[in-house]
Amino acid sequence: MKTINLKKHYYPIVKKDTFVEVPDEVAEAILEESRAENANGAKQHYHCYSLDASPGIENHSPEQALSPEDILMEEETEREQEAARALMLERLREALATLTPRQASCLYARFWEGKPFKEIAEAEGFSTSAATVTVRNALIKLRKYFIKRGWMEPPKEDAICTKTTPPKRNRKRMSAKKS
Repeated sequence: MKTINLKKHYYPIVKKDTFVEVPDEVAEAILEESRAENANGAKQHYHCYSLDASPGIENHSPEQALSPEDILMEEETEREQEAARALMLERLREALATLTPRQASCLYARFWEGKPFKEIAEAEGFSTSAATVTVRNALIKLRKYFIKRGWMEPPKEDAICTKTTPPKRNRKRMSAKKS
């Protein structure tokens, strides 16, 4: 634990000497933020601008210093995001284990290696359309698995096409055949 003077770091807000004990990581974060603010102040001192010099220059003003509570909240948010990411990766590994080896290899090649379907087809030894269908089926299987486990919301009914009539281009062909 370190003792810091709040007046030194938050003068406009805290006008009297107020000493507070904070954890070492918070003290380091406050010191780092103070250094960045001082560097920005020195930069502003040597590079004076007029507000009408260029559009948007007023957006480059120094930011307000973060309070210790804000710093702790950011760290907590980062930890929560990291935990959510780890959970998502674990769920993805579990779902990927349900795929066939062919689906898994095609999906890996398409999304992790960024290969086009033509290269995937050549590497696996089948047609480009078969590679496309394999990846599509793998994604559908993963989506169903995630929905079944409750990790994902099912698609809304509005997103599913329910038309029973053929597209206009087919209707023209059908009417031409009848006459």
